[in-house]
Amino acid sequence: MSRLGPLVAVGRTSDVFEFGPSAVVKVPRPSVPRHWPAEEAEFTAAVRDLGAPAPAVLDVVQIESRDAVVFERVRGPSMWEMILEVPHRAASFGRELADVHRRILRAGLPDAVPGLVGRMQRKIGEVTQFTDAERVDTLLVLEKLPRGAALLHGDLHPGNVLMSPTGPVAIDWFDAAIGHPVSDVVRSSLLLRPFDSVVERPHMPRAAPSVLRELHESYLSAMHDVLALPRNELCQWEAVVAASRLAEEAEADESPLLALWQSRLGDGDASLLDLLDEDVSLGGSPVPT
Repeated sequence: MSRLGPLVAVGRTSDVFEFGPSAVVKVPRPSVPRHWPAEEAEFTAAVRDLGAPAPAVLDVVQIESRDAVVFERVRGPSMWEMILEVPHRAASFGRELADVHRRILRAGLPDAVPGLVGRMQRKIGEVTQFTDAERVDTLLVLEKLPRGAALLHGDLHPGNVLMSPTGPVAIDWFDAAIGHPVSDVVRSSLLLRPFDSVVERPHMPRAAPSVLRELHESYLSAMHDVLALPRNELCQWEAVVAASRLAEEAEADESPLLALWQSRLGDGDASLLDLLDEDVSLGGSPVPT
């Protein structure tokens, strides 16, 4: 068996190491539930079989008595690393991210991947910032939203796209689900959005607000048709996606997410909707709903 090589990448829940000449191994932190690596391996293999831009799963091995996933090594920087090198091209990368997202949304429906609603229900149930009544209210909003049937990545942003010589490859498929495409676009929008109060984003370090703004606006413009819903419905999607993000406790400043959750009745101020109200051009063709 190959031994751990040099550290390749550091994530919020795992570390990635070289593992032989053409592979990497994703090693979870001790706090990660033991079943997560096997599920990520299963989800990634399933979406790749459909033709989604995902890395090959080579094995699940034991590292310090815990499962770790061995992936093919995708040669190339992340999209975010490239944006940092050429920030003046942020808009073009936003459009390329949208292209990757459309490929995922159109890939099909693998049997191994769970439904979005059940996953979000579990996350909303874990939000410590909510009272019991607020949690029930959020679940009711989610229940009324349309289900949809598309493959969702669940965490698509430039840090999770590797720019290989043969084209972009999306990594970190643990949150993959089947559901309404607008939920995945809203999730990516929240990860890209230049909130004034957020200084640092661990998933996109050293992000300049001007670069984020250009990246976010071009991505949103390219995905505009997916978001062609009534204003109150978009507010509700933002609210439930923000609530599920709160459960992950991944943000140092949770105030923007809480503000979006509070806008769930459709009368709040959500920056995604403000951008959609502007005269942006439609891009691309429809995806499954």
